Amino acid sequence: MGNIQRVKVTADTSNVRSGCSGNTPVLKTAAKDSTLDVVSQVSDWFAVKLPNNQIGFVHNQEAKPVVVENNQPNVTPDTTGGAPQVTQGNATSSTAPKTPSSQTNSGTLTAQEQQMLNLVNQARAQNNVPPLQIDMQVTNVARIKAQDMIDNNYFSHNSPKYGSPFDMMKSFGVSYVQAGENIAGNQTVPNAENALMNSPGHRKNILNPAYTHIGIGIKSGGPYGNMFSQMFVSKPK
Repeated sequence: MGNIQRVKVTADTSNVRSGCSGNTPVLKTAAKDSTLDVVSQVSDWFAVKLPNNQIGFVHNQEAKPVVVENNQPNVTPDTTGGAPQVTQGNATSSTAPKTPSSQTNSGTLTAQEQQMLNLVNQARAQNNVPPLQIDMQVTNVARIKAQDMIDNNYFSHNSPKYGSPFDMMKSFGVSYVQAGENIAGNQTVPNAENALMNSPGHRKNILNPAYTHIGIGIKSGGPYGNMFSQMFVSKPK
């Protein structure tokens, strides 16, 4: 039926909220028949881009999708915060990426990254989901994202340098049908993975059977001890 790029508000007024819940703060109100640009759809909510580059959420009972036929890939951002080491997702345009350094662009996983990959696939096995294959191209992007959060002192899916994780992956030449990202800050791999698994949105990414590959970036530094980025992709067939 095509990708949903815009929605038109059908309610008299619609509250654009900061998360996928009626209990989250209202970022703005949208009048009837106004249109909003859609970043993605999360359950019963449309993730929409606001003029200040914030991401808000509109319930699908208050807005009607405007479908445009195109061949652009769907992306599924992780937009649910929860545990202390995870954050709510955002998305915006990216800028041109820098060339990965030799330290970042390694062809093998570090011991910590391998440990996290093992924990992810153990959780998938326990839930009868096929294991994820490691993708070193995606891993190198995840490493850049983790280091970027340390270097620029932020903790968000949206990088001030690279934009959203989806734009970032595309900028580095990663092809995908569907994608998602989890980020965490913690002292140890097991604690970080446990925090992600205890957050519904991040757990959904880890156990999503649609994903086929993963990239894992872990960098030492920042206020939590280590920064983690898990980037999930479904590869084109």
